Amino acid sequence: MPDINVKFEVFCSCGAGLCQQSQVRYSYNRHEPQVVIEPCERCLDKAYDRGYAEGQAAAREEMETT
Repeated sequence: MPDINVKFEVFCSCGAGLCQQSQVRYSYNRHEPQVVIEPCERCLDKAYDRGYAEGQAAAREEMETT
């Protein structure tokens, strides 16, 4: 199979660049090229904040019903 070199940039759907959070490797079983991307810090923070707010709302609701 011929080798093809491709250069590309990696971005999160929120627009943050993921070049420093991306890794190219070969798959363990089939030995095919893969791109592995760690989650974007901005999106992780947003998800954390959302979970915190949901937890606070659930605690408030529980305190109001008891």
